[in-house]
Parts: sequence; structure tokens; C-alpha cells
Amino acid sequence: MNNREIKLSKMQFKLFNNDDQFQLFCDDEGMPDYDDFDEEVEKLYSKYDYVLVTEKNYVYGVKNNKREEISDQAYDGYQIANEIILDL
Repeated sequence: MNNREIKLSKMQFKLFNNDDQFQLFCDDEGMPDYDDFDEEVEKLYSKYDYVLVTEKNYVYGVKNNKREEISDQAYDGYQIANEIILDL
């Protein structure tokens, strides 16, 4: 991780994705593919140690220091993640 990446805790991620504003839990057509947002976040954080947002607005799940891309379309994601960590 470098200083152009933001590591989000589960609580910070919930604020960041704000009821799935980045459509991370949607099907291929962009429709919600879940019943409970909090449950989806729990599943995500059981799979990864943390979520990382890069300056180029990519979102990665990180497990044992290995990254898996979750999204390459989190427009303004870095800015939003930065605001969240500064506000907390």
C-alpha cells in the first residue's frame, strides 16, 4: 500500500459505498443483486482482510497482501474514501 491508496475498515466501507452507490453488489445489468446491504458487506469482509481504494478509483479486496479487483469504475471513489477517513 502506498500513500495514494486508502485502506477502508468495514465501518468506513459502509459509508464509502453508501447502500451500494458504486454498484459493487449488482448483477451484470447493474441491478441490485442482494437483499441486505449490511449482509453483503459482512460477506465481503469475511472474504478479504480489508478494502483498498486507489487514486485511480479502483477498488480492491485484499487478503494476505494479495489484491483482487472488485471494481475499476468507482468514479470519485478515491476522493470519497479520502473524505471519509478525514471525517472519522
